[in-house]
Amino acid sequence: MSVRRKSNWYIYLIAFGITLAFAFMAIIAFRSYLFPDSSQSEGLDASGELSDSFVPDSSQSFNMIVMISDGEDDMPQLFIMTAYDAVESRLTFIPIPNGISVSLQGRTLPNVYSAKGGSGVIDALNAVTGVECTSYVVLDRSSFMNLASACGNVQFNVPRTIIIADGVDAETINAGSQLFTSEMLYRYIMLAEYEDGESYRFNMVGSILAELINQNYNDIDSSLLDTFASLLMSAPDTDITEEKYNAHKAALLNTIQYGTSPAEYYVPYGTYDDDDGGFVISDNSITTIRQKTGVE
Repeated sequence: MSVRRKSNWYIYLIAFGITLAFAFMAIIAFRSYLFPDSSQSEGLDASGELSDSFVPDSSQSFNMIVMISDGEDDMPQLFIMTAYDAVESRLTFIPIPNGISVSLQGRTLPNVYSAKGGSGVIDALNAVTGVECTSYVVLDRSSFMNLASACGNVQFNVPRTIIIADGVDAETINAGSQLFTSEMLYRYIMLAEYEDGESYRFNMVGSILAELINQNYNDIDSSLLDTFASLLMSAPDTDITEEKYNAHKAALLNTIQYGTSPAEYYVPYGTYDDDDGGFVISDNSITTIRQKTGVE
């Protein structure tokens, strides 16, 4: 008489369940490697921090136009070409004279912005310098101070005593080392009465903005960089998007971690036309701008 062997099916079921559980745990643990998130920025790990293996290249560099106005409905009066070199970890501020486009278009930069917006300013500067900027942002007094405040105060050596007129109010900033808050910084670069002309003013603008970055960049982390981007994207007028920011975030974090005094400035030189207020930039100065913006 044959004896029916007792089935051990439940043992196989338990073993299969344990194996499945281990496989599921492995997928959870290594999901960022097995199934990378398509929205995750290149060069960042799963937590959004800089990856140890990231090496920046020229594709992460960018040039943009920063325009500063007094009120949200006012035309910008300060135009700064801002060049970021991801490979060299360098950020260069290049203040641009308002009349630089007059000789080609019969308009100053504020008039170009009024007629054609930020993209028109980009086109005008490209026509003059050969530099194609990928983004622009317009900051009014409030949005500029919010951005500067998030960065921090700046200790700046004022070369000479200067008067700042703001409506009916007047303020004197004495020569020597001064601690600039965001409001004082705005008043200094936008409202101060510089007796030595636009070139001298641009040297003051470029030097204090470079100091603002160089004195504070070591304190910036990924979350604060996100805050800066959010403030730029919520500015009165900009074409900066989340996608553009994510394309450069890893390189910016790399500069913050490994850069040394990354910010500098350059003031273009040339001649002013007394008849129409235009500014004709020197060919040598155009060459320098093109070098600093990575065109040459």
